[in-house]
Amino acid sequence: MDVVRISSKGQIVIPARMRKELGLSEGDKLIIDKRGDVIVLKPVVKLSKLRGVDKLEGASREVDKIRKEWDKEFDEISV
Repeated sequence: MDVVRISSKGQIVIPARMRKELGLSEGDKLIIDKRGDVIVLKPVVKLSKLRGVDKLEGASREVDKIRKEWDKEFDEISV
């Protein structure tokens, strides 16, 4: 667990180790959600990571699953 500081502009720094583990880089987008008194940050899946998924067996099921997860997350955020 790491401790980070909030800047005067409300910004935080995600530790380099975590950015590397999650494959995050400058310009990536995160979904932020409040669950009770907990803040959750989730990386938005890059479409480039899905490159070639259509060639995998059962790909349409996997794409549908990802689409449903995205729809659910975005519906929860926009409420």
